[in-house]
Amino acid sequence: CDYPLSEDLYNICFPNEKKSSSSIEELFDNSLKDNNPEPIRKLCKTIIEADAHIVPKLLDEKNHNCYFKFFNQFKEASFLTFNYDSLPELFLLKLDKWYPHDGYGIPVETEFNWSIENDKNKKKEHLQKHSSSFILHLHGSLCLYPSTFDLIPTNKENYQEIKLKEEPAFIFAPDSIANLFSPYASVYTKPERLPFEKRVIAPIPDKTEGLKNIFVNRMYSKARDLLNNTKLLVIIGYNFSVHDKSSYHNLLNNWEGEILIISLNANELENRLTKEYPKIKWRSLSTSFKNWVNNKFESERL
Repeated sequence: CDYPLSEDLYNICFPNEKKSSSSIEELFDNSLKDNNPEPIRKLCKTIIEADAHIVPKLLDEKNHNCYFKFFNQFKEASFLTFNYDSLPELFLLKLDKWYPHDGYGIPVETEFNWSIENDKNKKKEHLQKHSSSFILHLHGSLCLYPSTFDLIPTNKENYQEIKLKEEPAFIFAPDSIANLFSPYASVYTKPERLPFEKRVIAPIPDKTEGLKNIFVNRMYSKARDLLNNTKLLVIIGYNFSVHDKSSYHNLLNNWEGEILIISLNANELENRLTKEYPKIKWRSLSTSFKNWVNNKFESERL
């Protein structure tokens, strides 16, 4: 069990396809155009299984792994991610710095595992906590979906009226990831419950349509607010793929600040991006994430 890399997706999502000149993005695009959601479902299932099996081991403080060191160091920071997994929020929930009702940057409806009357105080106590760290899933999250209508009872038996909401609600649904978000549980009272493949933007060449998604749109709005109030952005292991240009361009265009890239090909990325975004001061560190953490984050300015 592992978090999949792009190269892994050929075998995971397209086991019957021979590796050809087609990129993984083109294969996903073709499958969706053929009304075949199975490949994206396999991707979502793989990520959920990785969350469920890997994160509990990483959360063990005795382990002193690089992920625990990283989130402990930057527990007051906010995170922008194009990944669907829940690893960042699970770490920050463990560190008592993040909570699902406000930690996604928007109000989210949550539920709890407690059911007995005496635990109402616990629920109230949790809802009064405020996240000091935001986690913004710019391509969607497997644990969240929008609710755009309510079912209203009528005087006719077995008949309900659909009423569209003026503003969508966002529903927390962590039930597929074991019990890692305890004491939080999934909200089951909503009439609509989007399947996993509808909660995220598929890894296709043109993500323009997916970027109109209600949740994603709110994430970008919050991300711009965060960037407008910061002068330093650290990019970890992100390759600025040409297929993602529509995803990152609107965030970086006209933003003036400093970006540090942590990646094995960081120098190459710095050279390319300096030409594309000359208003940004680019720095690069060609190293792995683990080495960067073990070297105490290399830069004292962080």
